[in-house]
Amino acid sequence: MPVGYSLYVDAPSTLHQTIDPRTKLGGLLTSFVLALEFNDPKFLGAILGGLLLIGLWARLPFRRLMPFLMAAGGFLIVGIAIWPAYVRQGTVLFTVVHRPVTVDGLLFGLAMGLRVAIMSVGAGIWMMTTAPQKLTLGLLKMGFPYRAGLALSTTIRFIPLINAERAMIAEAQRARALNLDTGNPFARASKSVSVIGPLFLRSLALSQSLAIAMEARGMGARDHRTSIVEIKLMPIDWIITAGSLLVMAAGLVMRLKGIGVLVKGYL
Repeated sequence: MPVGYSLYVDAPSTLHQTIDPRTKLGGLLTSFVLALEFNDPKFLGAILGGLLLIGLWARLPFRRLMPFLMAAGGFLIVGIAIWPAYVRQGTVLFTVVHRPVTVDGLLFGLAMGLRVAIMSVGAGIWMMTTAPQKLTLGLLKMGFPYRAGLALSTTIRFIPLINAERAMIAEAQRARALNLDTGNPFARASKSVSVIGPLFLRSLALSQSLAIAMEARGMGARDHRTSIVEIKLMPIDWIITAGSLLVMAAGLVMRLKGIGVLVKGYL
């Protein structure tokens, strides 16, 4: 995760400046649904590749996408390590502690890792291309209460802020001669308390400061709020929404016919 105070990356792309936040939220939901409709790594890999192409189309810097790709790589490793123990169908490659490891088991583990990777990368692109104020306004237009929209956008804003605080605390501890990168996993876990403790207290202070700032600005004084930012659904938004619905419906039909399904009996 990049250290900074906002996940949003301002860029002069169509996805940033033209597409409505409600449309982008629907696109994110579409990627989640597609990830759940298939369990074949070929199909899921194609979906992940499509998301990366969208990120390139949005002119997102590769260094900002890299943390999400690294997280996706971690999910792939976990999936390949865990799922072969549960999926026994297919050609047996070798055995581990008298348990057969099959080709289908490894491929299914790869698919489950790709599934989580799609959700991670999709959410990252969504957050980096949607301004928090537009996100809040979009949720209001969808009928959400203002407090719910503000809570969601504030949570997204807090992710990089807390990460920046973590990096600052870690550097302060290193300046005090605490080496956080050496030792076995248990030693590192015990050393992390010196970072987690101050980070927890700092998070409480930040949330209290945010509450005071909102009260000082009259949060909740009126039932209806105005916004200097205006959003409107354009023809391209309706086209993207219709396309998303068609893609989800096509994925459901393919799933019912067994297309894109490597192992039956699993979601």
